[in-house]
Amino acid sequence: MNKVALGAAAVLLGVAVVAWQQSGKSGPEERVELLDPAKVEMIRTPGGLLEVSAMEKVEEFGWRTSWDCPIVDCSELPKTMSTIRVKAHYVYQIPLAPEWRLDLEGDHYKLTVPAMRLRQPVAFDTATMEIETRKGVFSPAAAPNRENALRHLGPELSQRGAAAAYLDAQQRTAEKTVREFARKWMMEQGKKPARPITVVFTGPNPL
Repeated sequence: MNKVALGAAAVLLGVAVVAWQQSGKSGPEERVELLDPAKVEMIRTPGGLLEVSAMEKVEEFGWRTSWDCPIVDCSELPKTMSTIRVKAHYVYQIPLAPEWRLDLEGDHYKLTVPAMRLRQPVAFDTATMEIETRKGVFSPAAAPNRENALRHLGPELSQRGAAAAYLDAQQRTAEKTVREFARKWMMEQGKKPARPITVVFTGPNPL
């Protein structure tokens, strides 16, 4: 029985030495904590943001000014309408600082990462900007209406870029980027990704 115990202790010591040698290959910020080597790994990323998708889209935004009468109804009076058309550049990112969870589920890995977020402020090409104002003789002044339209352009682009339809449109591209990042990470850790990776974004999408 003593020989069996000594043999088991030697095996455990050898496994511990190998694990220590493997963990010593990476710096403390890139260290990988293994909960279950066969099923779960927590990927510690170095921090910052990973750009996962980008989209250019010509947006049109309108701003209308009408008369405000305290006593009588002014709804039928002429109005001033300004329309802005501009090419917006939407960029979507996910934070790298939190842990990413990699689970082995049957014939594939499930990688759980933070939700996409829109980079703000949204960039737009001023060279492509067009402003058109329509007004009548008795409409409110055109200049203040254009100024208000320009002032609200940034918030309007941020709201549109964070809408569910825009985020859904970036889903496939973002998943592909994350998969490529995860495969590269696994190769750097000496792990050949023999199974496909399914990406799951978790948590609310912050603005």
